Amino acid sequence: MGVSGSIKATADNADLLSTFFAEFLDEAAFSEFRRIERLFGSLLAQGSTVSGYPVIRPGDCGRITLQLKTIFKTARQHFRTRDAQLTERFERLIGAFHAFCQKVYPSEATGALILHAEVLLFMGQADRVVEMVSPLALRPYAVENNVVHCVKLVRLLAQAHAIIGTIDRVPISFVAFCAWASAYLRGVAALKAIMRLASFANCGVVEERAGPVARLIRWSSRHYLSAVRERNGLISKALWLGLAFFHLAVMMVGYKFIAATRRGRLAPFSLHMDKGGPILVTRAMGGIGDLLMMQPGLEALALSTGRRVDFAIPAKFFPIFANDANIQLVDIDGPPLDVSGYSRFYNLSICPAGGYESRKRPNVDKGRVELFARGMGVSLRNLKGQGWRINRANSSEENAFCDRFLAEKGLGSRPLIGVQPYSRDSYKDHPGIADIIKVLSADYDILFFHHLPDGLPQGPGFASTAGVPLGNSLALVSRLDAMVCVDSAFLHAAAAYDIPVVAMFGPTDARTFTRHHRRITILWKPETFGCVPCWRNEDLPCHLTKTLSASPCVAKITPQEVLTAVQAAMVPAR
Repeated sequence: MGVSGSIKATADNADLLSTFFAEFLDEAAFSEFRRIERLFGSLLAQGSTVSGYPVIRPGDCGRITLQLKTIFKTARQHFRTRDAQLTERFERLIGAFHAFCQKVYPSEATGALILHAEVLLFMGQADRVVEMVSPLALRPYAVENNVVHCVKLVRLLAQAHAIIGTIDRVPISFVAFCAWASAYLRGVAALKAIMRLASFANCGVVEERAGPVARLIRWSSRHYLSAVRERNGLISKALWLGLAFFHLAVMMVGYKFIAATRRGRLAPFSLHMDKGGPILVTRAMGGIGDLLMMQPGLEALALSTGRRVDFAIPAKFFPIFANDANIQLVDIDGPPLDVSGYSRFYNLSICPAGGYESRKRPNVDKGRVELFARGMGVSLRNLKGQGWRINRANSSEENAFCDRFLAEKGLGSRPLIGVQPYSRDSYKDHPGIADIIKVLSADYDILFFHHLPDGLPQGPGFASTAGVPLGNSLALVSRLDAMVCVDSAFLHAAAAYDIPVVAMFGPTDARTFTRHHRRITILWKPETFGCVPCWRNEDLPCHLTKTLSASPCVAKITPQEVLTAVQAAMVPAR
């Protein structure tokens, strides 16, 4: 055999060996891949609830992220050598998974993005990490309900820039950022966050006017790096480990001190803010009901301070506040905001209501209007001065739309009842809503407030807001004679127009959730079910039935009770 034949034979053998090991690897190490792919496929195939929202829950997405993380941990050697078969398959899977989560649960999508960036950083692809994490790392106010995610994103950005050699270009004061994060984190979570970023406290933006506490933190950061260097000998290791924890403790006390002395006046990336500037409030997510319940606090904030209030929210929710003279709307998904240009900053993306309710359940005694106002630094006195009420005025265009809509639908010859038949959270729904609608429709025209037309009665006397823009849907509430709903968004929209509401409650506390209503009739059954309100959620089963389905305390409300309540609450027909 000649030299060329020998080379060809060697190449063929190498190909065979490569194919063999690839198949072997696929059967062994890749079995977890195939399992995750099947699980992800089943998530994609899941349908929606009757209210049109995904059946899957955040925990279902979280399990896939954990399994992807397990692949990374167990196959680190393959990632280190950048095994093309493994890394390409991993990237395809996590990329598709991230895109899917982004549509349903953005917080879970952020967790997947962080894992993807960690893998890329491990493989030395720092440029890609900077590109991937910058949009969120530089906009921590746009991260939903998770300060730990903010810390991880900023750390990844810092690590990637350090690898590239551009750490001095990161537009972040890490001292300010850790102080901002410390305002939200406690105990072990705060310590972990500080440990993640301790090495970078002396990097990034170093502000010339920094006070003694900031200088002490940077000093501790330098010495912390010295202490955590690899040491030989048991005594040496113990000594330097103790010094490392000492410097961590100094930093933690310093961050907590800065956070405590600058309530509402702490920007994520700067130790200084503009004392004469406007006020910034941010909210990365909905829902519509929560945003409506923020309006009294926003109005009270503007009135009590005499300053302009910028409210940064997703642009799709702008119609809720389009006619509100007290606030200026900003697209939270736009370019990064310079928070240091404001006099105060309140980040409602870290939801003060959700955190309070999860801690206090079932002994929740504060409503969301009050909790959101408190999260904006608004005192109870100023909230009461505002009137504790949601205010919304229709534009002339919205009023003209309402006239056309009602005429086209043939509504108005009888009193008009609005019905929001479903909540996003199915455990709040009434399983007999069809019977309730049937009873009401005998005497009243019905306007459904729902984003899907499916499954609702159609024909004379019925109309739906499905497909109607948000601002126009809200405006239509002002034309109702009464609203019938479960615990959901248009319960609060009715309050904005002083429309009488018949509200069906059960798992949540009707007294705290409707404190801002002036014309509310509550239907619930605490006298029958001693567990009402239990404050369960989509992931907590009913104590009585042990299921995640409909709540029996809501189901107990009869159609006749609803009809009687509507008749009693009814305003004269227009």
